Amino acid sequence: MGKLLIAGIDPGTMNAYALLDVDGVLIALGSARHLAEEQVIKTLRQYGKIFIIGTDVNHCPYLVKKVARSLGAKSFFPDHNLKFFEKIKLVDTYLKEQKKFIKIKNQHEKDALAAALHTYKHIKPLMQKLEDNLIQNHKMHLLDAVQEKVLVHGIPINKAVHQLGQVSLV
Repeated sequence: MGKLLIAGIDPGTMNAYALLDVDGVLIALGSARHLAEEQVIKTLRQYGKIFIIGTDVNHCPYLVKKVARSLGAKSFFPDHNLKFFEKIKLVDTYLKEQKKFIKIKNQHEKDALAAALHTYKHIKPLMQKLEDNLIQNHKMHLLDAVQEKVLVHGIPINKAVHQLGQVSLV
């Protein structure tokens, strides 16, 4: 299936994307002028399984919806358009925490990264709850499989752990 990923997309004349893994590690960042929808899908798909795609505006853009649908991912948009300073704070805070230098080529990539980071912040509590459940039940070996069931298929954590626990006993 590949690595589970969170995407941020900034559509427009210059389309940009950012990919984070479920731990918030930047996997890819890029942009191109007039990047067609099929090219965006092909590019994102090569890195792993995108389970959610975020944007930085309240009304989810058509391209984001279309790419999410094509990839079998959920789309996520904030309850308000992220303001310029909110995006700067998200991205700058993230960049300061990184051990290696991350080159952001333009504002579109910065917006895509802000969208991915905002989406990551949205799902982080669920990820923490999932990990806490597995630690408490001594089932961390099921982490990847439970993440897939919960994040991709929308199955509740306890049900996913129970289903996978049954499978591993057989």
